[in-house]
Amino acid sequence: MPPETGEAMFVLKNAWAALKRHKWRSLLTIIIALLVTFGTMFSTAVIHASDTAYGSGYDAQQPTLDLKLKQSVQSTYDGADSSWSKHYLTWTKYSTYASAAQSANLTFTYTFTEAVPVRQTAKFKAVAGTADQDAGKTGGEFTLRTFYSKEAAAANAQGAFTIVKGKNISYSTSSTDSTSALISETVAKKNNLKVGDTFTIANPTDAKTTVKLKVAGIYRYKDGKAAASTKLAKDNRDNAIFVGYYAFAINGFDSTTGKGWAIPDLQVTFTMDSMSAYKKFVKLINKAKLPSGYEIVSTSLDAYAARIKPLGRLAERLRVVRIVLLAVGGLLLIVLVALSLVGRRGEIATAMLVGVSKTRIAWQFMLEVLIPTVCGFAIGALAGGFGTKPLAHWAAGGYDVAMSASLVWQTIGYGLLACLVLAFIAMFRVVAVRKISVFEPRATTEAKEESK
Repeated sequence: MPPETGEAMFVLKNAWAALKRHKWRSLLTIIIALLVTFGTMFSTAVIHASDTAYGSGYDAQQPTLDLKLKQSVQSTYDGADSSWSKHYLTWTKYSTYASAAQSANLTFTYTFTEAVPVRQTAKFKAVAGTADQDAGKTGGEFTLRTFYSKEAAAANAQGAFTIVKGKNISYSTSSTDSTSALISETVAKKNNLKVGDTFTIANPTDAKTTVKLKVAGIYRYKDGKAAASTKLAKDNRDNAIFVGYYAFAINGFDSTTGKGWAIPDLQVTFTMDSMSAYKKFVKLINKAKLPSGYEIVSTSLDAYAARIKPLGRLAERLRVVRIVLLAVGGLLLIVLVALSLVGRRGEIATAMLVGVSKTRIAWQFMLEVLIPTVCGFAIGALAGGFGTKPLAHWAAGGYDVAMSASLVWQTIGYGLLACLVLAFIAMFRVVAVRKISVFEPRATTEAKEESK
């Protein structure tokens, strides 16, 4: 039974006095309880987030699917050999795969990019390459690229870009804008062009066929890196000109009859509505025969895997840390509680002899354990609740780890249970002492207690 109010104050006063007599042991108990609680909350939250990310989180992805040239083939690229365009996939090939997916009742959306080299003209010059060749061999010094949608633009293979002057081009399929284009800051400065100015480019296989475009906006790559020098000017990412699909098609670049560099480099990206649909689509493509030199890749899944990889590494380390923390921390707390009980047989027996009940003494000993352990537990729980997210964000490469309500309540439950177990150990020490033992020789009494 809990003590009465007057007794409670007496018990609390005695417990507090005992803690003050051994302040360093009490402080160490608080610190260990804090570390065990915080470490357990933090590690459990990270491990749970990792398990979710690699499990249900992965399964919930809506993967993109692309057909890309293998690196072994890409490494043989020669920008001065127009026969390289034989590696390009056509609309016919992509349609075969799309039809197979539709026949299998797979749901997907798609977007695409197309690109062709275009020639510079007398008043519009590209950033030179380190070993440029005649445009008759390379198709030109610029690369004209179109994006079918803003998603395709965001996934630009040369790098994500932002508009620093002017406005973006329209990605609407209903757009009839045939002249608006985006050019890089570098090219704009080189040619002294500003928003609203016009410039002229020439066809990759016919220098006399020209197209006039207008600068709608000037872009900059978001990574802030200077373009790496390239052998050919057209391969320099700063020499990329971006236009809407209507402008690309109406000006004759979306050709199905072109030869050499006039054949557009078509890249279609499928987005599946589920992982199961993605896996089925992969099987359908392989069954329909993957083009020679190509492989199936998923940029979105690769990006997701890269994003959660730091989280996974952290979680694997914390699985070990959590076990060690619970084992060592729990053992240290038990040792500290045991140390607080050593040599107090006489104190307990004397108190009982002068009329203090075992219940009151037991409550005092329990409070001596509960005050520092609950205090450390409470501070650790608050630190874990509020500190897990920012700490995990830093340690897991920017991945956000949430502290769920269920984990908080679970920690509170197990934490309080552990505190009570330690308190009961102290209580049992009191129960084990008999009043008569104060009159017995110390060695005899201890021998009796050891024989129990």
